[in-house]
Order: sequence, then C-alpha cells, then structure tokens
Amino acid sequence: MKKWILFLVASSFIAQTHATPSFLGLCHPKWNCNQTLQTLSGYRIKTGWLENTFGSRCKCADRLLQDARDKILRVHLVNSPCMRNNRCGRYELLYKETARSASKKIIRGNRRILQKFRRTVLRLKRRIDRANGNVKLYVSPCLECDLNGRARRRLLSIVAGIMPSAVLVDNPYRQRCLRGVICEKHGINPKLSAPCIVDLDGVDGGVVDIKSWLQRYSHCELQYYWNYEMNCIRGSFIDPRKRQCRYGSDYFDNLRRTLCQYYSDLSSDTCSPL
Repeated sequence: MKKWILFLVASSFIAQTHATPSFLGLCHPKWNCNQTLQTLSGYRIKTGWLENTFGSRCKCADRLLQDARDKILRVHLVNSPCMRNNRCGRYELLYKETARSASKKIIRGNRRILQKFRRTVLRLKRRIDRANGNVKLYVSPCLECDLNGRARRRLLSIVAGIMPSAVLVDNPYRQRCLRGVICEKHGINPKLSAPCIVDLDGVDGGVVDIKSWLQRYSHCELQYYWNYEMNCIRGSFIDPRKRQCRYGSDYFDNLRRTLCQYYSDLSSDTCSPL
C-alpha cells in the first residue's frame, strides 16, 4: 500500500517561500491536463484542487498522481461558497442546505450527509493509494467553510479516521480556525499564524504584489497563487460543471512565466524559454 511521506527532514525538501498554483477547477473533464503537467514540470509537483464540484472522476488528478515525482497537494472536499451563494448543484453535499441546517445535521450524525461525505473521502483515498512517488497531502474538508466549529470538527475526525496520514486543514470563511490543525485563509491580507496555508482565492494574482505577499506569509507552509481561470470563471455565474475550462497554451505559458518568478522549486531548465 502507498505510504504517504511527511517531508520533515530531507535536504531536497527544505521549506521555501514560493507561489503554488491553486488549480481548483482541475477536476473538470475539459481541464487541459497536458498543459498543467508542463507548467508543473519542475522536480516536484505542488498544487491542489476541489473535489466533486467540477467533476467527480477527476482524470487530471489521476494523471498528476501517476507522475513519478514527489508531490505536495492540498485538496478541498466540500464546496461551501455554493451554499452561501445559494448556487449548489444537486451533486453538492450542501445542496439546499444553509450553514445552520447543515451544521445541525452533521453534528447529529445525519446518515445521508455523512455517508456522502465519507464516499468523497474514500474516493480521494483510493486516488492517493494508487499514486507514484511520495505524497504529502493536506486535506481541507470544506472550502471557505460556513459550517460551525463542531460540524467542521466532525468532518475533520472522519477524514482523520479514513486518511490518518493526511495533514488536516481547517478553512473557515469568517470564523476562527480550530485548534490543533493547519489554519487556511484566503485573500490578500488574512491574519494567519503558523501553522498555516494562505491562498489568493478570490483575488486575481495579476493585480497583487506577489513578492511582498509571499514575504508576508513566509511563515505559512503553503502559499497558493490564484487567478480567475483556475475556477474557470468568465463573466456571470455558470454551474461549475458546465463551464468552459479548457484553456490553451497562451494561458499556461503566461502562468508559467509568473510562477517562474516566484516558484523557487522550479529548475532553471524548467523556466528557460520553450
């Protein structure tokens, strides 16, 4: 069985401050996986995605995991913004729920919701178990979560029971993070103390002083770069599974140039002109 390695001591895995791409839409069936792999063509794969929302099969994640290189990944399991915005599709765990109703159901052990959540965790576990190379996996049960602390704690306990080697992450939208796990916050200026993850999600990296932003969050374990294309956003709202997510080489070439300025894991060969 695949062993998930926590890179605690290894000369090639010394912590460095860099911008990591937050490919939340990577599970969309039209996502350009060839270009993604080329963009991540350094000696180690570092990225992350959102399970289920853009597609349940996530073929590109499977391809990334089959790559022989070592990987550091952060995966969100449940989409909370769709609940907050009343836009969840039928396929979402929080479809037709409010933060209050969903929190109560999770705390009380609602069978339908918790079984569906466990299926999502097990699907991710099967992917990771088949991976090549070493994988350090951060798992966030809920993206920008509106659930209350007790409900989030229960979801975290389910993840821990099924994937004991995963690093647990709490990503509340407005509330404080739970103690004892990695705290993740999004945007240009969240308040974060170590251990933490920061993600620009919601603020296009093209209008941010990335160098200063990375310096401000050098104490965090991961710093995720985001732009609108990573969620396949173009204009007015469209169901994530109906979005046009197949971006061409122009987008990925521009992203690659940006990452090569700040992504210290990329080799000089990777960042040389194509």
